[in-house]
Amino acid sequence: MPLISRIGAGAARGFGLFIGKSVDAFFEYVTLLLSGNGTNGAQNNTFLDSSTNNFTITRNGNTTQGTFSPFSQTGWSNYFDGTGDRLSLATATALGTGSNTVEFWFFPTDASATYRSIYDGRSTTGTDTGYGIFQYGLTIEVYGNGLKVATAATAFNANNWVHVALVRNSGTCQLYINGVASGASATYSANLTSTVRTIGDSVNTGFPFVGYVSNLREVTSAVYTSNFTPPAAPLTAITNTSLLTCQSNRFIDNSSNAFAITRNGDVSVQPFSPFNPTAAWSAATYGGSGYFDGSGDYLSIGSGANNFALSGDFCVEAWIYRNANTDGTIIGNYNSSPNRGWSFRSFISNNLYMYFQIDGGAEIIYTTGVGTLPLSAWSHVVWCRSGTNTSVYINGTRADNRTLSGTSIGNGGLSVSALSQSRGDVNFNGYIANARLVNGSSVYDPSQSTITVPTSPLTAVTNTQALLNFTNAGIFDATAKNDLETVGNAQISTTQSKFGGSSMYFDGAGDGLRQSTSQNLNWYFGSGNMTIECWAYFNSVAGYQTLLDFRGAAFGNSSFVLWIDAGTLSFYAGAYSVAAPVISGGSISTGQWYHITVSRFSGTTKLFLNGIQTATTANAWAQTFSSTDVLSIGASSNVAGNFLNGYIDDLRITKGIARYTSNFTPPTTAFPLQ
Repeated sequence: MPLISRIGAGAARGFGLFIGKSVDAFFEYVTLLLSGNGTNGAQNNTFLDSSTNNFTITRNGNTTQGTFSPFSQTGWSNYFDGTGDRLSLATATALGTGSNTVEFWFFPTDASATYRSIYDGRSTTGTDTGYGIFQYGLTIEVYGNGLKVATAATAFNANNWVHVALVRNSGTCQLYINGVASGASATYSANLTSTVRTIGDSVNTGFPFVGYVSNLREVTSAVYTSNFTPPAAPLTAITNTSLLTCQSNRFIDNSSNAFAITRNGDVSVQPFSPFNPTAAWSAATYGGSGYFDGSGDYLSIGSGANNFALSGDFCVEAWIYRNANTDGTIIGNYNSSPNRGWSFRSFISNNLYMYFQIDGGAEIIYTTGVGTLPLSAWSHVVWCRSGTNTSVYINGTRADNRTLSGTSIGNGGLSVSALSQSRGDVNFNGYIANARLVNGSSVYDPSQSTITVPTSPLTAVTNTQALLNFTNAGIFDATAKNDLETVGNAQISTTQSKFGGSSMYFDGAGDGLRQSTSQNLNWYFGSGNMTIECWAYFNSVAGYQTLLDFRGAAFGNSSFVLWIDAGTLSFYAGAYSVAAPVISGGSISTGQWYHITVSRFSGTTKLFLNGIQTATTANAWAQTFSSTDVLSIGASSNVAGNFLNGYIDDLRITKGIARYTSNFTPPTTAFPLQ
């Protein structure tokens, strides 16, 4: 097929762009990449203690691990679902009468002809002393002082990253779409006095945005004065930057102003951005996390060891990403008979909760609210003591300081996501990364009001008694966006491989991979372009055998499944019954590798087998979510049946890009890992 340039967001992409290269030019759109490389027999349920103690760790429930971490290699964005979501700043810098720039990347998932506020810097009184930047259908409109300041003449595509810059230079405003001046320039010299900001809805609400916003920056000067190439890396706080947000693992302003940002609704931090990574995933650079579903999932460490009694200086530390506002233990060493020990946990009131039981004495409980822990964002939490000076920090800011003396003894072993090994309750719901206990010294000085938040995975410093970095997943996502559970005997195998000497093996009897949490936005394609592809090798072609299933327990929503039906490749979507696939075609046999692809471009879905189109349909379905949607690989319906008997290698999901629109030559090398 002819290669199509990157100009024009949402265009189909030719695979020839990647052959012979180590970097995928569109890796930022890849939301899952399972290369299948690894050690024979490796799964995701063996956990390691990276301290010098190398304690044995026992898995309880279906706890899993993967590459999703606070240190994403592909960057971050914030997702707004259009139902009460927005970020707000009570205080911001007025843009005044001088030159200024407001820029951001956004990924709209709704292109309906309605106003959706991406950024609003106008006054709540209606005097409009600032800019309001709106998406309207597939264009951008800007309002200020009650007037339409600018309109983009260039339309963009939904379900793709688009760069927008509004520049006022000496009283003249110009909009740029993807670096190109769009629409006529306009004279606008109003005094922009408002210090209020909202992202994802207007100041007075009522115009909710649906999609992602990344790297939003305000600068009190004209950053661009002519056409330019949009930034290829996360924005930085250049001279005159007054606001820089929607680019971190938490809700934060990275300008020198460090304005407080308030989350409204269920805005979430997502490892999805317009930027390619600078390096492939590695454990040392990017780390990983453990996923705990809040129902019986926990890890037991060093059962019976005495290393965990907090008798002097100590530091308990972790990164946490909460999925639910429930009480959940981060790390603890507590015994209920007799009552003694300690625990560090998140509480249902969105606060941290510390329990410290002095052996033979009274218990000390931090009962008042200690800091605030947002949902759907990473938070760095620390509890440390030096002498008797004890502090708690959330994202580098001290949330509590007090005098705490005595020894909290507990010899039942350490637990992650449970109060104790014997009880196994008060489980955490979400992700935990870099869980570390240092006993005998404090990593941080509790007398300080702020500490430096780590920017890379933690290491085993002096006196580290336990360290879980969760980097021992055998089947891992190279995009660092997902933690997958290996169900049954799903594992890495060196028996068969297309590339790299190994692949993912499923024995046809209860095996599968399952996504770590429901309603994962990484598979939310809406009505946009997409590509799902993999190499598959079948030991049997009897009955229904699933490659990927995005549904929950049954048909009836707008998700879909890709499988073989008695040796025929088939793709089902929405409420279609088993008797009525959306598209079907292509004969599968045993004992050979097949390249299998589903590609959707401009509403047309095509099925390819070894690069040859076998079926197509112009359909209107748009993949959305229900509360039961769970991605299953190698099995259907939440790993409940239709099991694959065979191997999968190089499985890749690309959101927003149709890589193939006509017959093509299948890849001859493994997919790039960045």
